Amino acid sequence: MYYEIEDELGNISTIQLKEREQDEQAEELAVGDLAPLFYLRSEDGVQVTSVSGYSVANDSRSLIDLLSYKPLVLSFYCPCWGSYAPKHLAVLQELAPQIEAFGGQLLVLTNESPKQIERIVKKLQLDFAIIHDKDFNVARSYGVYSETSPIWDRIAGISEEVFTPSLFVIGNDRKIAYTFVDENFDGAPNRKELLKTVYDWKDKK
Repeated sequence: MYYEIEDELGNISTIQLKEREQDEQAEELAVGDLAPLFYLRSEDGVQVTSVSGYSVANDSRSLIDLLSYKPLVLSFYCPCWGSYAPKHLAVLQELAPQIEAFGGQLLVLTNESPKQIERIVKKLQLDFAIIHDKDFNVARSYGVYSETSPIWDRIAGISEEVFTPSLFVIGNDRKIAYTFVDENFDGAPNRKELLKTVYDWKDKK
C-alpha cells in the first residue's frame, strides 16, 4: 500500500506501508488445558533468568519441578502498563501470602531487565519471585503476547511491546485450573475463586 504525505512547504512524498502479516492467533488457554512447559535456566531451552539470588522452589529448573513442590500461580507483570501496573502489582502483593497460606506458590514473569527487577524488589520489598522472561518466550507460549497483535495497537497510553495482564493457576497435573486474562485492562482476578483453586490442589500429587 502506498501513501502520499505533504509537508508544510507543499512537497509531496510517497511512502510504502508494509501490510501487517495476519496474526496467527495463539489459542487461548482454558481450564483443563495442559500448561506450556518452561524452564528457569537459559541452558535448558526457553531463556528465563532468575534474579537477586531468589531461590524458586529450591532452585527448581522447570515447570514440572515447580509443580512437584506446590500448585503454581503464574502471573505476568510490566511497569509499562501505566496506571494499571501499580494496581496489578498491589493485587499480587496482597495475594502472595494468601497463596502461600492456601498451599500454593506465586511466580511473576516480566519483560523488565534483571537489574530493573532488582530495583523493583528492593524498592517495594516484594516477598515473591519476579523473573525475567527473555524475549517474551513464556508469555508467547501462554498466549498473552503477540508481535502481530500488539497491545499498543488497541490500548491507549501504551507504546511499548508488552504482554497482556494475566494470571494462571496450574495444578500438580500441569493442567490449567484457573485463568484470568485482562484483554481490556479493566479487571482483576477473582481472589476467592483463585484461592479456592489453589487450596483444592494443594494436596494432590
